[in-house]
Amino acid sequence: MSSKTRYYLEQFIPELDDLVDKGIFTKNEVSTIMKKRTNFEHRLNSRGSSINDYIKYIQYESNVEKLRLKRVRRILQSNKSNSVSDFSISQRIGFIYQRGTNKFPQDLKFWAMYLNYMKNRGVSTSYKKIHTVYNNLLKLHPNNVDIWISCAKYEYETHANFKSCRTVFQNGLRFNPDVSKLWFEYVKFELNFITKLINRRKVMNLINEREQELDMLQEVEENKGDADDDDHDSEETSGVKAVSTGDAMKDKLNELPEADMSMLGSQETNPALRGDIALTIFDIAMKSLGEHYLNRQKGYYAVSDKETNKELRKECVEYLYKESQIYVKLFDQFKDLQRDYLINHILQFWKSDQYDLSLSVEFPQFYLNNLFIDIILNIRYMTVETLDIDQLQLSVKKYIAYKNKLSESDIKLLQNKYKEYIQDTFINNMNKEEDPRTKILDLIVKKL
Repeated sequence: MSSKTRYYLEQFIPELDDLVDKGIFTKNEVSTIMKKRTNFEHRLNSRGSSINDYIKYIQYESNVEKLRLKRVRRILQSNKSNSVSDFSISQRIGFIYQRGTNKFPQDLKFWAMYLNYMKNRGVSTSYKKIHTVYNNLLKLHPNNVDIWISCAKYEYETHANFKSCRTVFQNGLRFNPDVSKLWFEYVKFELNFITKLINRRKVMNLINEREQELDMLQEVEENKGDADDDDHDSEETSGVKAVSTGDAMKDKLNELPEADMSMLGSQETNPALRGDIALTIFDIAMKSLGEHYLNRQKGYYAVSDKETNKELRKECVEYLYKESQIYVKLFDQFKDLQRDYLINHILQFWKSDQYDLSLSVEFPQFYLNNLFIDIILNIRYMTVETLDIDQLQLSVKKYIAYKNKLSESDIKLLQNKYKEYIQDTFINNMNKEEDPRTKILDLIVKKL
């Protein structure tokens, strides 16, 4: 028996003695458990061990723990004893996971199993311990954006720790500034947070700033209480730490204002409550993604001339435009925000030439799509029930204004698309015999 195996087996003795003393397991059962653990320890400490050996060991210990808990409940229910074993096999399972990740640090599936196990233990696992696992994992895999996103969501969805969630996203983007998925999730988080803040105020009927200030104070006290309950972790030891990159990411991420529960005002008086922080991140994302796309693609061109350079810039703009449309679909989902305001920001972004290229000249299909989005923007979220004829007429006026600047072929494309939208969204869903608005809409379509 190796010294390492002997060391681990010796750790079991106090626990097993206690299990026998409390009547949870018999001596024969403990002997059987010890034999199984000895076999597992031999296997784990051998040169030919695999990740499956750790998984099988964990499965065995999980079954032993289930049996232990079942018998503990039975003892308590029968009132034979007021106390049961203080030893937890769950702690050993966590230790086996830790040993497995130390020996096979590249096995992400095993890391995922470890995290799920820790999270599913509830109050038995502290906030700090889970962050230790995330920190160790991110040090080994800083370029895996799914891990950064998982960590950020854990902060936000489980602990409502918005500040730490932002830190996670920003640290992740310092390592992965060219990954669109990470930028997208960061923007999505900020929009979710603002939505939660707005809904909280609606539910609590916080109308004036004084009421908001009182709610802020209560929120601070609640968060302070949650922190005190979590193993008394200090600010220095809790949360995910940044992996050192040598230099901070050279963009505006660190200059972003913090949106938090202390924001006062309303969507009309406070730009941050309209989603301006998310829009700022969008702008930074477009710049960063564009720069990295160009740098990455330049290596494919053996010769660099004006024509080649222009083709490369065109590819970059096409890539960025398609990415921006994903954000339009994202904004559509946030019904409690001013979605037209958010989408208009993207329209304004494309009104300026990007990389010295004009959409109207180089990408007429993208240009027409932008015009269409702008034309229907003020009726985009209306239904048959909420349709405002005045707003529809305003939409038509925008269409006519754009129409006068287009070629015949482009007019036809835009006209067909606009007619189809009005037809499918409103007219086809109306009762033509009973709804007088159908005549107005028919006239509008003919006027187009």
